[in-house]
Parts: sequence; structure tokens; C-alpha cells
Amino acid sequence: MKKLFLAVCLLATTSAMAAIDSLHAAVYKLSNSKVQKVGVLEKRLVASGPTLDIKQFDVYVNTLPAGKKYTSTNADSKFEQLIVVKSGTIKLTVGDSSKTVGPGSLALVLAGDKMTFENNTMGPVSWYAMSYKTKLEDIKRGHDAGPSFIKDWNALKVTKTGKGETRNVYDRPTTMFERFDVHATVLNNGFNSHDPHTHRAEELILMIDGECQFQIGQEKFMAQNGDAVLMGSKVLHAAQNIGSKPCGYYAIQWHLLKKD
Repeated sequence: MKKLFLAVCLLATTSAMAAIDSLHAAVYKLSNSKVQKVGVLEKRLVASGPTLDIKQFDVYVNTLPAGKKYTSTNADSKFEQLIVVKSGTIKLTVGDSSKTVGPGSLALVLAGDKMTFENNTMGPVSWYAMSYKTKLEDIKRGHDAGPSFIKDWNALKVTKTGKGETRNVYDRPTTMFERFDVHATVLNNGFNSHDPHTHRAEELILMIDGECQFQIGQEKFMAQNGDAVLMGSKVLHAAQNIGSKPCGYYAIQWHLLKKD
């Protein structure tokens, strides 16, 4: 009986620790993160931990000083990465592709690949680095769908809506997901993105311009440029621009099943 009691206590403690370690639906503030120096790079960890569908999930805001160059490491290449330029102009290189791009531009770096960041300007450059690994990693699936790539914000197709603008960036299989769906939204002041709703897929919002109010469950929170907003599976959510000017953000959904 004593052994059974100890086993139950251990299980309860382990479950509690797992719940604490798991990322929950929330606004993760850049202002709460600390600067870590990794060589020439300044890294600020915005959110870190497992989610429902991701074994390890990290969101950083990285800053590279003027005139410096940084290449992702072997450890980085064990993860898939989504890169979104936050501020400044930077030269990105992945595989045989190189582009000099500005804010809002992004890159998908499949697991096994590395990216080089080169700041040839007179000021610092910052970008979001979203790194993730799932239990359904499939290197062949990702590369069969196409190589790692870079997309210039200025080259993305813009669709005007009654609420602002949308840019459908991609929806494709990757090394970590059956489907990885990314689009950018510019939401005019005074508008809701949509009515509060839920869906099976988890979703991350990366704020790239201005500020926006997000409903998560029954509560409302403000997020601004530099913040990340995690919407959990089946958690009620919506966005409303209650400010005086448009706001911009990337909406990122991942699917372990094609019809998820």
C-alpha cells in the first residue's frame, strides 16, 4: 500500500510538472524576455516548451549588429525554422538561394538545412526565429514538397478586404507537419479579424506592426510588435484592432493531419 501511495504521488507530481512546462494559450511578451549573447548574436527567448502537437517549440527575437554575419548551427538544423524579419534589412542565404529583404519578409528553413544572416547595413537587424520539432518528423516529406525558401514581403501578393489586407504566403507539407499554413494580415483600426471561434489546429500570431487586442477564452489581452500569441487547440479566440491605426501580424497554423 505504501509503495502504491508513493507511485500515485510520483505520477501526480510528474503530471503537474508536465502541465507547468507545457505552453498554454497566452500572449508572450517580448518585454519579459532577457538578452542572451551567443557570439555576435543577441537572442531574446519569448516562449519555450512543448505544445499539444510540438515536442519542443521555441520563439526567439534575434538581433544582429551592423556589419556582422551569423550562420545557424548544427543544433539549429535539427529543428525546422520559420524566420520572419522584424526590423531592418538583411541578406538571407539558404541552400543556393540568397535575397536581401526587409521587415515582414520570411524564410522557411527545413530540418537539415542551415541559414546565413548577413547584416550589411549601418544599424542592427532583428528577426523572429520560430524553431520546432514534432513526433511526426519526415525529412523526405518536407523536401518532396519543395526546398527551403525565402520570400520578400514586397513580392507577396496582396488581397484587399473590407477590413484591411491579407497575404497568403504558403500552405504546404514540411519536414515537421503534414500541412503548415502561413498568412499575413493587416487589420484596420476598429475591425475584428473574425467572430470568436475555435479549431483543432494550434495557431501562433507574430505581431509585426502596431498593437492588437486578442480574445483568448473569455479574457482579452493586448499584444504589440515583438510579441507572440499562442492560440491553443479548441481555445476560443479572436482579434480586434482597438487602436487608432492599422496593425499587422502573421497567423501561423500547423497540422499533423492533412485535414486537421
